[in-house]
Amino acid sequence: MPGPGFPVANKILYKYEQDRAYRLHRQKVNASRPTVKNKQPKKYPHLILQLKKIQLEEERQAEVDHENRLLLQKMSKIMKEPALVDSWNEYHTKSLNLPQREKQLREIQMENIGLAKRLEHTRPVIRSDELEGEYQQKKYLQMLWNENSKDYDMVIPRHQRYRQLRKMKEAELAKEREEKEANGEDDKKESLPPIKKPSESQTIRYNADTYRSTRSDNGDKERKSDDGSTMDKSQFSSQVDNDAKALFKVAKNLAQPEDVFIRNLVRRTPAQRKKISERFKEMYSLDLASELRSGLGEDWDCVIDALLKSKATGSAKLLHDALEEGDYPMAVEILFTCKNTDLADLRGSFRQEYSQSIDTTINEKTEDPERSLLATLAKGDRDESNKVDESTAETDAEDLYESGDGRWSSDAGKFLKLLRTRNNKHITVVLNLYKIHNKGVEATEDIARECSRSYAEALTALINSLHGPENHFAERLFRTMSPTNPEFVNLLVVRSEIDMPAVRKAYKKKFDAELVDDIKHKCQHTTTKVLVEIANKTPPNWPKSKRFVDKRVRLPSIVYRRSSNDGSQHLTIQQTQTQKKWKGANPVPQQTKPPIKRVEPISKGPDMKHNPLGQPSMRVAADTSIQRREEEKLKQLEKEHRREEERQKKNISGTIKPANNFNPSTDCERLHDALMEDHPDEDVIIEVLTTRSNGQRQILKNKWSSKYKKHSLESRLKEKLSVDYDETIMGMMMTPSEYDAHCLHEALDGMGLSDPVLVGILCTRDAKEMKEIKDIFKKEYKKDLTEEITAHIDPDLAEFVTLLCQGDRDQGKEVNAQKARKDAEKMNKNGRVDVVDKAFRDVVLKKNHAQVKQTFEEFEQLTGSDIYQSIADTVVGETEDAYISLVKAIEDPGRFYVEKLFSSFGGIGTNEDNIIRIIISRSEIDMRDIKVEFQKRNQKSLSAMLKADFPGDSKNMLLAILGDS
Repeated sequence: MPGPGFPVANKILYKYEQDRAYRLHRQKVNASRPTVKNKQPKKYPHLILQLKKIQLEEERQAEVDHENRLLLQKMSKIMKEPALVDSWNEYHTKSLNLPQREKQLREIQMENIGLAKRLEHTRPVIRSDELEGEYQQKKYLQMLWNENSKDYDMVIPRHQRYRQLRKMKEAELAKEREEKEANGEDDKKESLPPIKKPSESQTIRYNADTYRSTRSDNGDKERKSDDGSTMDKSQFSSQVDNDAKALFKVAKNLAQPEDVFIRNLVRRTPAQRKKISERFKEMYSLDLASELRSGLGEDWDCVIDALLKSKATGSAKLLHDALEEGDYPMAVEILFTCKNTDLADLRGSFRQEYSQSIDTTINEKTEDPERSLLATLAKGDRDESNKVDESTAETDAEDLYESGDGRWSSDAGKFLKLLRTRNNKHITVVLNLYKIHNKGVEATEDIARECSRSYAEALTALINSLHGPENHFAERLFRTMSPTNPEFVNLLVVRSEIDMPAVRKAYKKKFDAELVDDIKHKCQHTTTKVLVEIANKTPPNWPKSKRFVDKRVRLPSIVYRRSSNDGSQHLTIQQTQTQKKWKGANPVPQQTKPPIKRVEPISKGPDMKHNPLGQPSMRVAADTSIQRREEEKLKQLEKEHRREEERQKKNISGTIKPANNFNPSTDCERLHDALMEDHPDEDVIIEVLTTRSNGQRQILKNKWSSKYKKHSLESRLKEKLSVDYDETIMGMMMTPSEYDAHCLHEALDGMGLSDPVLVGILCTRDAKEMKEIKDIFKKEYKKDLTEEITAHIDPDLAEFVTLLCQGDRDQGKEVNAQKARKDAEKMNKNGRVDVVDKAFRDVVLKKNHAQVKQTFEEFEQLTGSDIYQSIADTVVGETEDAYISLVKAIEDPGRFYVEKLFSSFGGIGTNEDNIIRIIISRSEIDMRDIKVEFQKRNQKSLSAMLKADFPGDSKNMLLAILGDS
């Protein structure tokens, strides 16, 4: 290899040799080792473990355990054996005058009792209500005085304005004189003096221009005084001032908040409430909402926010919470029910409250297709007219029906295009025409089949709002009814200013109850009176009668028709041709009610007021009375029919279904023949009773009473059958609510909250059923159900049971996994659950059973322990057992009943009452599912256990109820 500076034959080979030499050099450098070792010394196990130290600690711990064991044995021995030394020192000193002192104490005690009784019955000399009335009357007269003093248009000399205007007049005259002198005019020119009226020398008139000219540039609050300085003077009306003063008294706990809220806030419009807040701040330099919150406490927060905050602010909060929790139906409802102007206010309030626009929040918190739907609704440029072109609607319906995938969810889909370009009335017509094209299948069914669950729920909420806003809001009020729920209170206040009469009517039609009555029953709270007043409010612009509708409908004829097959009589309702024509609409009246006949007084002298002969007669004509009775009977039949329909909706997997060819007359005759024999035919009785639904059995019982008036059907059955049948007959012949009330009464006399039937009733009945059960319990046993249940239990558990008795649970079956995950995170308190925590009670008391089950599963995944172990770690004793039983029944009622049925067969003996009550109460709900689960868990059917272990004579009837006879 040539040295440096010499030419090479091949530069490539030369470069290769150079690189190879360098690599060898670097390998040698890297492979070289230092002569001095500088690495960390090796770690030896005996230096790390310190076995001797561990041995000494174990020996010391063994000694401590040994000493503790000896100490525990000594303490146990001391506690078990009687004491050797008397250490109680309970020696009563003897006294010679003890009887005399006791006699004196008794006399003093009797005197104190008499004094206390006299104090209880003594009425105060000074009555606070009279003083308050006098004060209010004085304030009222003072207000009238102030208002009347402002009506004068003249200024008298004593008025301070007189001096001001006189100075102004003199200044104007002096200025005119100066101008004339500057122009060289002769002031001494003779002229006739002006003619003045006598009144002008005594009074001065001033108008609005003169009054405004005296104000300073600072606005209405300042005006000039006599010496030229400025002074504050409010120009608001006296009504606003009085409202602000009354609310200040409430904030300082000087007046009752309910009456003041109703008089000064509820009965005012939103604009007036805004003026009151501004005036309050001017008068006291305080914020009205903050003062009321601090003065009244947390119970009034929802009402204060709903009344004093603007509609846009409340809607913005609800929308933000819905987007945070993934509640897309709620977000759709808020955006869709807002008009374009309201939506603009909502966007401004949302940005002001959360420093972010609605569009940005929707893009961050949602994904397609929900994002596209919410973005379309949030634009605020939709058509708000009511014009509908039939040909265009027909074309849109055909296009929507013939569209393929993505017609509901795609941003370019037909439905979202309709939502952007068409008004609500047009879309409603399109959906109705779509149903016709789709052979009667609703659009919501196609949406549920083609779209994801969350998007389908959101679209269903939109379509429900589209068909009837008042029905939609009525359902939301029912679902969220709680005085501490901001959504419920805000919705109540907002609709009270828009269409509350229509919402009340829709609520009555949908739930067969008055909205006001439900609020009084469910919302037992300090704000209930105010909420009732809001619910009763009619908007100022609400017309007294939007459209005249004559509701006087001719009563249908009630006739008995004889069947051609068996000769029995059937109760039928015969309708006229006009009623058939107008069926489903407001029918034209065919026959009006006869007027009530009244006897007019002969004369109206001064003594006729207290003369009973001079008053109008309240006697009702006979035909009117008969007609009213027929009306009441028809209403009762319709009510029972609706109840039966509601019960059959819940009868998903019951073992008893309504009979198709039900004839009460034939059944009465069969039962009568079976009971007339010396030995009643039990097979016929069982076959009739167990193949008819509860509603049909009630009709059968009424028919028996009208046909055989001597004995009721229930008493006749108990008389002829053995005693073992009593509980079963009672359960079969009572209505579900009556039997539930009976079971609760029996359970309270026995096991209380340990009774599975009581727990099952409390955890599975809705609000309407619980109200009916409470009313029956109060009527039959003269006691309040909630007070009876909570009388002898822990206060926290009593509060839990009280809330459970209100029946505020959602009765649906929808499951929101995302919401379940968030609820589980809120429930988690360092791996445990707090039974008095609001998050736990909101889940257990308000969510549907499927949602509760999903939430508990998420909790178990999050903490590694199930909910029952967490409850056992939190509470102990009987309270623990009660909580676990209640939570089991809430999470999965079917599994709960399976466990209780199996435990009723075990133990010392069979608990016949529990078995009868569970089977009868669930026979028209989910008994088939309970049978399947029982077989799966116990490898033995429920019918087999009944045959083997049930000792009573009513075994055959129970087997027939199960469908296994």
